[in-house]
Amino acid sequence: MIRRILPLIFLLIAGPLAAADFTPLDRLAAQKLLSPESHRQATIVALWSSDCNYCKKNLKLLSSLAHRNQKLRVITIAAEPESPELWPMLKPYALAGPRYAYGTDNPEAIAYAIDAKWGGELPRTFLFDGRGGKQTVAGVISIDSVEKATGLRF
Repeated sequence: MIRRILPLIFLLIAGPLAAADFTPLDRLAAQKLLSPESHRQATIVALWSSDCNYCKKNLKLLSSLAHRNQKLRVITIAAEPESPELWPMLKPYALAGPRYAYGTDNPEAIAYAIDAKWGGELPRTFLFDGRGGKQTVAGVISIDSVEKATGLRF
């Protein structure tokens, strides 16, 4: 009986801890995160939301690419405040990089700090080559676009 209950207790305790893996994103952190100087290796910063189907396609591709080439760093930003629903949506992609969700700053201010030209459409992906180069992709990304922007091969 105890052997059956212990895993359940562990899941109940660990579930909320896993959800705490999101770092709140504010304006200053967003500016730094999206600065090419902050990335000394090939990095992708992927904006997504819980109700964006195209975002899920991008996350699936990024997961595959990150597992194929360990040199690729993937950072995710949920373009919405942290909620209990976010972690279960991101977890299947097994992306090991930092995870952010909008913090307490005004959402429009965070969006402006991310990209002053951004109108809020998702997915939005920022590709850094680790040598000062940065490209922005609105919509679904492709392996070719990632290879060209990062200099990595998959």
